[in-house]
Amino acid sequence: MDANNEPWRSYLPDYVSLYNISYDDNLHDSRDGIKLISNCLEKNNLYPLSETIFDWWEYPEGYYLDEMQKSMEADGIEWNEEWVDDIREALWYKDESTPIDDLLRNTGSVNMFYSLNVEIDGWHEAIFATPWRGDSEAMAAYKMRRALKIQKGTKAAKQIATIVANASYGGDVRIYFNAHLKDMLSTEYEVAADFKSIHFKGTFVVALYNSLEGAGYFEEIELDLSIPFDRDNLSLSETDRYNIEECFGMAYDWLRDTNAPKMSHEKVGKKPKKSSKNAQMRNQEAEYERIFNSGKCSLGDTNYKRHRDVYYSNDFPCGSHCPHCGQFWVD
Repeated sequence: MDANNEPWRSYLPDYVSLYNISYDDNLHDSRDGIKLISNCLEKNNLYPLSETIFDWWEYPEGYYLDEMQKSMEADGIEWNEEWVDDIREALWYKDESTPIDDLLRNTGSVNMFYSLNVEIDGWHEAIFATPWRGDSEAMAAYKMRRALKIQKGTKAAKQIATIVANASYGGDVRIYFNAHLKDMLSTEYEVAADFKSIHFKGTFVVALYNSLEGAGYFEEIELDLSIPFDRDNLSLSETDRYNIEECFGMAYDWLRDTNAPKMSHEKVGKKPKKSSKNAQMRNQEAEYERIFNSGKCSLGDTNYKRHRDVYYSNDFPCGSHCPHCGQFWVD
């Protein structure tokens, strides 16, 4: 290089870090952060996060350009704006910052669940009728044991019976766990084949949970279950309308002592039929989210977080009201 044509090269800093993440920045702290994690899980890559995070800095090279200009002018070298594009490219090449890795490290592991596509009807005790449920408790327990490959008469089978007996609203059979986002992605940025199987070996939280009602029950159960993997069945717990953490008032680290599943590209068995109920719930939640982001809200959406200016009234029937769409939450 001709130093006379590019005198700025000798003023390039030895160390360049364009994108700096604070030690207390993490994706748990905001609604948008949770949505980013969920989008990465759904898309099976980090593009949703990378496309957002680099927009946080409007002109990250600005500080270095200013410092270089000051130093050069102090040495009697006149600054030339025509150098800027080349200097920016050189700064990008020397950049050692890793904002995505830093942010994910600060965020740590997150709570997820894997649906087994088994839906259990709930039951109720009517005033003038006998108790009703779609399946008997015995049949519901059988469906759960079959999905989890648990033998009748075992400790795990008794735990399944306890779950069914206490989950009167029925719901979706799920396995909850705590894992790092990257461990659940088969690729980071490239287009690549997804995992073909998921293996739950060790202690996991098995739940029969109804996220529409915020009701259910769970037990920690020893599993050794390897099944075909379907990314549509993998979800971030916090994206539920009524997530299990809120329902039971649990701290976010409640799953710290459980295991994480192992992902594999080896095929095992045949993929089960997709759950139409799960798909409907996802589509409905996405529509509620779209309407909320547009500045409006939806009658029928029972998620407080997607309504604005909610107020409480002591007039009968007591409860909370959304003044915009008319949604009402009775006490």
